Amino acid sequence: MTPSPPLPSKSRSRSRTPPNPNATGFGPLRSRRGCKTCKTRRVKCGEEKPTCLRCSSTGRKCEYEGARFGTYSSAPASTVVSLLEFDKPRSPSSSPPGSSSSNSVWRERRAFAYYFQHAASFVGGLDADFWSTVVPQVCRIEPAVWDAIIALSAMFENREEDSHSHSSPSSSSSASLTENRRDALAWYSRSVSAVRLRIERGFGDVFIGLISCVLFICIEALQGSTEEAIRLYAQGVQLIAALRAQIAAGAIPASKASLLEDTIVPIFVRLAIMALTVSGVSVENLMSETAQLLTGFASLKAAREALVLLTIEIQQFQGVCEEHHAKVNYTGDIPPEFFTHQTALFNRLRNWYTAFTALTNTLRLQMKNETIPPKETSTIALLSAYHEMAHTITAICISPRKTLTDRYLQNFQNIVDHSRIALDASARSDGSQPPFTFDIGVGFPIWFTCLRCADPGIRRQALALLRRAPQVEGFYGNGTITVSAEAIMVIEESLAVAINAVRERNPGGNADTSHISIFDVNGFSVTREGQNTALPVRVPTTLAVADIPDEARIKPLVPFRPRDGIPPGLTNEHVERWGRAGDCWFLLFSRLDRDRDSAERGGNGSWREVFDCIPAEMYP
Repeated sequence: MTPSPPLPSKSRSRSRTPPNPNATGFGPLRSRRGCKTCKTRRVKCGEEKPTCLRCSSTGRKCEYEGARFGTYSSAPASTVVSLLEFDKPRSPSSSPPGSSSSNSVWRERRAFAYYFQHAASFVGGLDADFWSTVVPQVCRIEPAVWDAIIALSAMFENREEDSHSHSSPSSSSSASLTENRRDALAWYSRSVSAVRLRIERGFGDVFIGLISCVLFICIEALQGSTEEAIRLYAQGVQLIAALRAQIAAGAIPASKASLLEDTIVPIFVRLAIMALTVSGVSVENLMSETAQLLTGFASLKAAREALVLLTIEIQQFQGVCEEHHAKVNYTGDIPPEFFTHQTALFNRLRNWYTAFTALTNTLRLQMKNETIPPKETSTIALLSAYHEMAHTITAICISPRKTLTDRYLQNFQNIVDHSRIALDASARSDGSQPPFTFDIGVGFPIWFTCLRCADPGIRRQALALLRRAPQVEGFYGNGTITVSAEAIMVIEESLAVAINAVRERNPGGNADTSHISIFDVNGFSVTREGQNTALPVRVPTTLAVADIPDEARIKPLVPFRPRDGIPPGLTNEHVERWGRAGDCWFLLFSRLDRDRDSAERGGNGSWREVFDCIPAEMYP
């Protein structure tokens, strides 16, 4: 049975009558907005701004027709009107220009202009053709896609205005922000209703549904609805499977099949890096259609796709290792096949890096004496950071000892350095980052550094960069990630001080530290009486990575509310001592402590997992 196109769980507005259900295909994806150089050479232009990738990679001068404007608001009205000659899809309930609803029509067209000039290039990363050509082409004949695009645009602009209003709030900017959000929600709801109506009438087109799904994921992520975005992601994976079945049966044109495998599937594969541990979606079948070529890359995009696939495989290997460590009580009993698999992954990472280095050297030679454009500089640095992260995960995941990461401090520092270069290169003229990216970004490798690197100096560098990253990356809001990363750092360093103090009082080496709770150390209990204060940072400035033992290294698990039930491993006492209401959010985490009862019985010195929690409001 073919799955229906995806629907978010809520919708509120009335729907518009969809176009002719037979008019769901679209013609050749041609664009007149390419640079003059590519037009002269009669080659396809990627339309990257300010210089396209084809020109920059071959050292040619890149120029675009007409005036260039830095922002939508800086463009004169005549330019906006010219851009909006792009036909909006019509339906019987659409308000014609000049009617009493002409202001609504203008706001829709303005939102589309903002998308085309502003949002498309930032959202898509290296996939400019999909976001700037394919999606607008589809929306010509599909009202639901048009509504989703303008909703995404308004959400994007809302995020922009929200970030600027923190520094210079004004009543006018606040009113604009409110109007943008109101419009975005109305358009999004209308898009959802249109898709729902097509399903009910039996006119659902799976390909259009998949493109709508991609846009809906973006909208939910921009709203901060991570769970809904991940649910839509899972539905999108099902739609891909359905489309592949139709392609195998010869029911899908070759142009759509190519677009699916070359562009849309890689988008979902990249999102799998962030969704793998939380979505429960199997991505093996998704990946099987994409060849992993590690011997040579024709472009940075090809290098990205290969590294993403390899990173996902490494994450899966990490999951297998973690399951094994838990089964053997973290004794360090490592099966020989783990080392074999690790060696194979190292070899493939080495092959990727060799091919990637050859590509970047070629790009530099083609540029001759010119500087590599910022977009390519940012991408090169970003892929370098991901490679360092993938190498480090491969090295440390086979051991249950979290202190093994201390051998790879240089790799963590490299991640920080590459991420800084990527952020510097992608920064706009005012130093800010775009509010949202649907491509891979620095957030994941920096988060990994904050989570696993115990060196206080490197960790704080990573936190500073995390605060500079885009507000939303993929499914996740940067604010929540940053807060969690800082909480993890402070908890580990505070636990380290408390554990080391117990050891100093018991120099024989048999000190029991399993009873130590974050509630009791470093003055945390003093600030618990309903105050929204940060975690107290009373860590000695002389604290070094060697001062943070295995017993202090934590594993963040999930947020929870006591009213929904106490997670396994915790008791009511863990929660009640904080004096919080049942609807307060807590962060559940665990750490390892030596099982001294087993050791006293002549056991093998295994470890046990100790659970604890802290109120979310006490995050930094």
